[in-house]
Amino acid sequence: MAITGKNKRKIILAVIIAAIILSGSAIYRWTHRDRNRAASSTSSLFVVRRGDLTMSVTESGTIKARNAVEIKSQVERAATILSLVPEGSYITAEDVSNGKILVELDSSGLRDNINQQQIAYNSAEADYTEARESLIIMKNQNDSDVQQGLMNVKFAGMDLQKYLGQETADTMVDHYTTDPNQRPEVSELLDDPNQLGGESLQRYRELTSNIDLAKEELERAEGDLFWTQQLYDKDYIAESELKTAKLKAKRLKIQWAQSKTSLDLFIRYEFVKQAEKLFSDYLEAQRQLERIYAQTRSKLAQAEARLSSSEARYLLNREQLERIEKQIKACTMRATESGLVIYASSSGRRWSGSRTNIEVGEQIRERELIMTITDEDEMDVDVKVHETSVDKVRVAQSVKIVIDAQPDKVFTGEVLKIAPLPDPQAFFGNPDLKVYTTDVSLEGAGKSIKPGMSARVEILIAQLTDVLSIPIQCVANRAGRKVCYLVTNNGPKEQVIQTGAFNDRFVQILEGLQEGQQVLLSPPRLMMDADKSPESKADITKSKKGSKKKRKSDSPPSESVTEGSKKSARKDEKSATPGGTPDPMKQMDTNGDGKIDLSSEVPQQARQFTAPLDTNKDGFLDRKEMDAAGKKFGGKSGRPRGNQGQTQ
Repeated sequence: MAITGKNKRKIILAVIIAAIILSGSAIYRWTHRDRNRAASSTSSLFVVRRGDLTMSVTESGTIKARNAVEIKSQVERAATILSLVPEGSYITAEDVSNGKILVELDSSGLRDNINQQQIAYNSAEADYTEARESLIIMKNQNDSDVQQGLMNVKFAGMDLQKYLGQETADTMVDHYTTDPNQRPEVSELLDDPNQLGGESLQRYRELTSNIDLAKEELERAEGDLFWTQQLYDKDYIAESELKTAKLKAKRLKIQWAQSKTSLDLFIRYEFVKQAEKLFSDYLEAQRQLERIYAQTRSKLAQAEARLSSSEARYLLNREQLERIEKQIKACTMRATESGLVIYASSSGRRWSGSRTNIEVGEQIRERELIMTITDEDEMDVDVKVHETSVDKVRVAQSVKIVIDAQPDKVFTGEVLKIAPLPDPQAFFGNPDLKVYTTDVSLEGAGKSIKPGMSARVEILIAQLTDVLSIPIQCVANRAGRKVCYLVTNNGPKEQVIQTGAFNDRFVQILEGLQEGQQVLLSPPRLMMDADKSPESKADITKSKKGSKKKRKSDSPPSESVTEGSKKSARKDEKSATPGGTPDPMKQMDTNGDGKIDLSSEVPQQARQFTAPLDTNKDGFLDRKEMDAAGKKFGGKSGRPRGNQGQTQ
């Protein structure tokens, strides 16, 4: 049957009213449930007693061999099993000495790769040898070039000293070294010829001597000519002798002029040119030596780089060749220890839940456990201790062990090792669960105890004698204090106590109780309107979000329950209509401001129905909007009539 518009509106109104009634009912039940619990808890009592109290931590564990050799695949790729030693076989000392094969993996693919790698290795080795020899040749050639450059500098310096003299040559070189941008003026050296030395001084002296000799010969020839002219004038000699004397004087005069010209040419050109040339040759030899040094460094660096590169390739190819050879060798796994052969379980091989047996033809990944060789003479228990108890456990503490396969026998042992960090494998099942792997020795284990068996381990933390104790569930936290509830003739009475050590069941009482007193096993949970202060509401909110803290209350339990019941009853009476049905306006208006907040006072599941009733879109429903909604859906007001919600 089709739903008409009128019926649809009635259905929606019925849903709203039903949601409001359910919300009120839930609030009523929440308000009264702690009172009922408090009334019924008096039937569960415990008498405070004095006696011995054992502090212990009990956890489950798994039997394992203390000395177990794991056989894992060392091949860097998935490999197929070709042969296996049967599971349950016992490897003897003779098998170990004979190198008995436990597992053999397929190595055909690796043998194909080793031939190609051998070729690459030989080529890299040849390149490395060539680069190494080239470096030696380069070093020798560099030494020869440097020596030749040094000789050129030395010879150029000697030529300069030979021509100018050692002192003058050193002075020029020092001057240039001090200020390379300003070359010394060579012509200034002739201002004082005495500072010269070497060939230049010898040449200068030779030219000046030639001038002096030519001048003296000219003066003598001119004297001879004068007297010859006198004799000729007196007709003592022939004219030919006069001509000869004139010719000689003329020739010597020309020689004297040539001598002076030669000295001038030496001073102005020859000396300057030769000195500059020799000085430039020396400087060029120095520069050439610097270039030789730079070239040798560059060539040496290139040769060393080629050697380093070829050496790296050589070592890489050799390492790859050795790794392949090692992989081929690792395909055959031999016995190294004696013991019982146990194949790896599915949990040790894969993360899947199904068991996969180790068998011939199965592929094994790198570092995957294949089997273990266990020594049955010494056994331990692998225990996972919860993080709340790990700080109590210490090495060398005594333990009691009950094996599930032998529940009537109690074994002893002690704590051997505690892991410093939580077990990462536990995170896969539950990220919030943090347990610490703890190794416990198992004394007196026989051949009937096998690795993998389950056990229950009780770690003895401490032994207290002659102390008061009560069950741990009797203690509650109230306003930051630890309390329990004494049973009196007037009902439960809150008693502040001071606690000490505790185990899974009992807690030590230091102050506040006496032997023989009766306490409630289940302290009442206080829930009263007087506690609904901002602090109490904050506690309730934290409790809803999963906080483990208990809500605080300072009032006695009996008064809280009574006062809460009275206020809840008065509230129910005020929110009810004459017809007996709760008024939705008063029921939902929890803060009493005369309007309903759609974001906080309306249940989440009813907001989609109440949102269209907010005609002014202010986020609140007032009495006028509720009455208009009642008229719209066929009623006279926003107050439900009788049991209208049930008849629709």
